[in-house]
Amino acid sequence: MVNVRRNISYRYQNHNLSIKTKIVTQCCLVGIVILGISRLYVGNNNEDHYPTVNNNNINNDDNDNDLASKCWIKQAIHSGDIKLFSHRSYFDNTEIKQPTCHESLSSLASIGVNHLDLDLVLAEHKANESDLHRHKIVVAHPMEFTQQSVYYSPCANVDFDDMIHALRDVYEDDFFISIEPKAAWRSTQDEMNDVALVNSPSSILEMILIKIETLSLEGKCAIIVPDLEDTKFVVQYVNELQKEHSVVNEITKHCQLFTGVRLSDDPPTSLGKNDLIMPTIEFHPSHPHNTNGKIIPDSLWGKSIFWIVDTEEDLLRATWEMKPFGIVSNTPKHLVDIIDEPSWCR
Repeated sequence: MVNVRRNISYRYQNHNLSIKTKIVTQCCLVGIVILGISRLYVGNNNEDHYPTVNNNNINNDDNDNDLASKCWIKQAIHSGDIKLFSHRSYFDNTEIKQPTCHESLSSLASIGVNHLDLDLVLAEHKANESDLHRHKIVVAHPMEFTQQSVYYSPCANVDFDDMIHALRDVYEDDFFISIEPKAAWRSTQDEMNDVALVNSPSSILEMILIKIETLSLEGKCAIIVPDLEDTKFVVQYVNELQKEHSVVNEITKHCQLFTGVRLSDDPPTSLGKNDLIMPTIEFHPSHPHNTNGKIIPDSLWGKSIFWIVDTEEDLLRATWEMKPFGIVSNTPKHLVDIIDEPSWCR
């Protein structure tokens, strides 16, 4: 009887152990399945931030695409497929002490930048000369010209003739300038009170035409003017408007025609008479200043020169996504340093 009880007890214990073993095994299997599902879920939700190796190579493709885009940007800028313009002759506007005009141009040339975007002001000439040459053109933003600026670009207030001589000294004939004449385009009281803007558009345009011809700038220049038919930007005085049209037509026999587009403007739907347009980078949908959702039509991206592009974020916005004709920067040095970093394109 004792042996029977022992056998029964032994079988009972074995039975209980078998049940417990099955329960533990099943629990482990369930846990493994849950853990696997949770890892799969977390992995899918973080794949944009934490690249992993998997059979589908989804994350590797994202990394490869990002790397390919940066390598394309580097190649496009260095080859000139995307033109990098220096704004107002700046090599690096973050430098506290700016170099001389010639030094800045030499620095720009050393990194392959031979395109410049310049403002021009018509100044009274002190010499007693004929009416045709009673004025001179100065490379300057209006605030630089009136000595009201906090920052001065390297070539600020340099005579236009001297600027061209410096360009030829550094680049020989391998340079391009986009020039924006500052004048009383709207004939407002503020413009009339500003010595840098008080001149009529036709007067500075006439002087620019003379300079383009006498300095042999054909094929090396673009004139930046507003739409002469747009009443928001150009006062419609008949005689003055006729002169403006006439002189611009003559200038475009030698130079290209550009027009600037600010975020406050309506985005253009076509080039119109322009060879290229110059929109602000703020038109990019992801730019923090673009709160109204204004965009430049993608059909015009390749015919655009975006300004001002000084940061890596704006560089990526402008170049990879929109593949424009060019970009304008206050700090070309910084942009070239970015794309030449080994980590930028491996």
